[in-house]
Amino acid sequence: MLRELNFSKKDIILIDRAEDQGQEILENRGKARVGTIVHADHFSEAESNDATILWNNYYEYEFEHADQINFYVTATDLQKELMEEQFLKYKGKKPQIYAIPVGSLKELKRPDFASRQPFSLVTASRLASEKHLDWAIRAVAKAKKALPELTLDIYGSGSERTMLEEVIKEVGAEDYVHLKGHQQMDDIYQHYQAYLTCSTSEGFGLTLMEAVGSGLAMVGFDVRYGNPAFIADEENGLLLPYDRLATVPEHVNEMSRAIVKIFSSDLAAMSEKSYEIAGKYRDKQVAKLWKKAIESELHRD
Repeated sequence: MLRELNFSKKDIILIDRAEDQGQEILENRGKARVGTIVHADHFSEAESNDATILWNNYYEYEFEHADQINFYVTATDLQKELMEEQFLKYKGKKPQIYAIPVGSLKELKRPDFASRQPFSLVTASRLASEKHLDWAIRAVAKAKKALPELTLDIYGSGSERTMLEEVIKEVGAEDYVHLKGHQQMDDIYQHYQAYLTCSTSEGFGLTLMEAVGSGLAMVGFDVRYGNPAFIADEENGLLLPYDRLATVPEHVNEMSRAIVKIFSSDLAAMSEKSYEIAGKYRDKQVAKLWKKAIESELHRD
């Protein structure tokens, strides 16, 4: 099929994970340029050291055949910079890497700040173990002692729902922590004051982008790659140090303290900073990045 397409030097093939197809694509690319989209963490930190690196198995083929890949696309500048460092260190190569967000915002939602529900937290994600939503519930329950009006709404669906319902009952949070299910979120974020994420791995974080696009203050761990892209510590929220060897109670206590701190901060100023960060993710801005990358590739030898 690929051969029949008669690719020319004006064509670009984008690979989204090369599993079971990478070799065939490279062998039948014709004169087309080939790029790879990297939309998750690209290596295993625990299995890497100063001498060797273990690439994510979904991207290993393209990384090991970097001489046949014309360019890579990451979702954040942070991942782009890290990949450049690692390719040079472990492979002695300097591949072309573009940082282009995997999502964009049609518009920024700007309600009157006073219309937001006071002391309201929101989070949205799959109800999955890596999102650590049980930590969020426990942290809110602890923070509630200092912030009597505090609430948390959790949007999303997934396999962890029953467990989360049990945690809510365990900490007696039925009146102020609610599982809202899967909903269209476009016009929902703007009713809240702050966004909470306890995830310890975000390749990008579409919900983080949507939250800053609605002007929310942000609270999350300093983990690759999405959180540092959307949370400017002490400017539009709090970016908390993360130690993967720490205990769950330690993580919960840290998050609880951050929740109390965020609601004693200048939330209106943080909201404006979130809008400022969100500006670079507008549809037109992301389209310009793609246009620049494509034109660069079609004119690059």
